[in-house]
Amino acid sequence: MLILTNVLECSETEEGLVLFTDVGPTNPIRVRRGELVAAFGASARNAGDPVNLFIADRILALQPARGNTVEDDVMIEIDLSGFPWQFVVQGIVARSPDLHEVAVIQWTNHPSQRPESFGAGVSLITAKAVHHATSEDILGRFRLKDKAIPVATSVVPSCRDNNAPAGSAASDVFTVKEIETALCLWEAMLYFRGLHQDGRPVPETIARMSELWDAVGWQAMRSHVREIVPFALAVYSDVCEELEEEGFTFDFDFAPAFVETLCWSEDAAFREGEPGELRENVMAAVRRHRQDVVARHRPSYDPASCHVDR
Repeated sequence: MLILTNVLECSETEEGLVLFTDVGPTNPIRVRRGELVAAFGASARNAGDPVNLFIADRILALQPARGNTVEDDVMIEIDLSGFPWQFVVQGIVARSPDLHEVAVIQWTNHPSQRPESFGAGVSLITAKAVHHATSEDILGRFRLKDKAIPVATSVVPSCRDNNAPAGSAASDVFTVKEIETALCLWEAMLYFRGLHQDGRPVPETIARMSELWDAVGWQAMRSHVREIVPFALAVYSDVCEELEEEGFTFDFDFAPAFVETLCWSEDAAFREGEPGELRENVMAAVRRHRQDVVARHRPSYDPASCHVDR
């Protein structure tokens, strides 16, 4: 775990460790020699593990330091170009009697927020292999399947078709832009839920969302995200020029502000009021969040004095 928690960011929860990154995996990594030696010694029973062999073959710092405290504090740089972090995870899965797989979801975009810069990827890591596909790979498979469908066969449910699943529509197949939007909204929801669970001050709409989450479960909340994607894109289309003029971005500014303005019920996420009012509320939330970020980075910032409008 020493290597993995230096490659990725790490947050401890009641259920275990959550690994994530907003800027991409770190490589090379730098760790204290003493920590590296201790971790290597603790994994001695797994001496044949690929990551142990990789480290032992390349790090001369594993040689005994003869109790030299100064040497233990020396920072060691490890280049993982030849051993991607996914292989570290695979070794953990292979050694675990209970963990059978790890699913990884990744998304990327350019700071310009141009639609063509959006992308996503998914990986399934098991003891047998590391499987990976990008959003373009998946869309390519969808296109091949679509070509195989006879022209006379309609894949769009009729509004008179009583057997069609509730809520199904042609838009069930998301574009790359819609996938990116859904991921950004989901990320914002997870962030706000974490604040509420930690007892941090949050708006009443977020508190209601978190309470509903506990009541209906994760699958229902993911369905809500899926349903509000067209709504979010429509609102963004109305405010995108204003956002760009003021230097705001879609994922870090618009998405959290949009989620904050929503009202939540067991049936759907919605917004009360006129469209113009919604636009103003979203922009107000965007500016307030940016002011909070600026305040947090001031030398005199006091977290206890931070105020969140409800």
